[in-house]
Amino acid sequence: MTYTTDSRRLIFDLSMNLLQQDMLTSRLFMGGSVGKSLRDLVLAESGSLRLTDPAAQALSGKLRSDSGMLRQASANVSEAASVTAMAQSAAGTIRSSLERMQELAEGVADGSLGVSAAQAEYQSLIDTIEGTVDSASYNGFNLLSAGGWGADERITLNGAAGTAGTTGTIHIQAGTGGFGLVLHDLSYLKGVFDTADIQDAAAATTAATAISGHVSDVQGIETMLEKRGEGLTAQSEALASQAEILQTAAATREATDDKRSVEELLLDYVLTNVGKIVDTDT
Repeated sequence: MTYTTDSRRLIFDLSMNLLQQDMLTSRLFMGGSVGKSLRDLVLAESGSLRLTDPAAQALSGKLRSDSGMLRQASANVSEAASVTAMAQSAAGTIRSSLERMQELAEGVADGSLGVSAAQAEYQSLIDTIEGTVDSASYNGFNLLSAGGWGADERITLNGAAGTAGTTGTIHIQAGTGGFGLVLHDLSYLKGVFDTADIQDAAAATTAATAISGHVSDVQGIETMLEKRGEGLTAQSEALASQAEILQTAAATREATDDKRSVEELLLDYVLTNVGKIVDTDT
């Protein structure tokens, strides 16, 4: 193998540095009273306390605390998304029932459906709507009926129960702040419909127009709930991702914290920094 002048110089420098390190460590650890004291300090069993960096420890703790807060916020927002999804599903059931009721009314109005058969299905749909309003609930509170919202300390009632446009607001804690999750009261639809609505063509024509308005209202609420649910799901995932980043940062920071004893730090310095080929101080 042929060596160039530069490569021979590098090998020479490396050899000299290794020799320098070997001579220095030998001098420190093998001879003289100073070497003995240092050797005893580094290698002997030590009763000294292991020292940590309080600032680094505090930083890691803060990162973990913030990560935990974000995880809880993610869980809260995810729960809000579940509430919204359930309300949306229930609103969708009501909207579908109203659309079918409108079809029945239009059928009676144009004579394509018999009154008796249409009224039987119409009543079944009324029962579905009212049953859905009463049964849609989550964690003890109703999602679509404001009847009990005023007495529930978790919910702020906005408007009068049983009135179109009435809402309820639940505070969702997310981090150091939060937001209001809006519930929509659909209990005003209870008692509005009756089989007499389609007892003849004239009544059915009027009913079809009125039902069309209810379909639009409920569909608007359903769409709002769908969009809100999508947003909450995305927010929950983002918070969980941020929590993971902070958790990783805390673990990384702890891994680089100096939790070694003074003796270990001294030995590390002697063995790794003396006689290095590359001077990292320049």
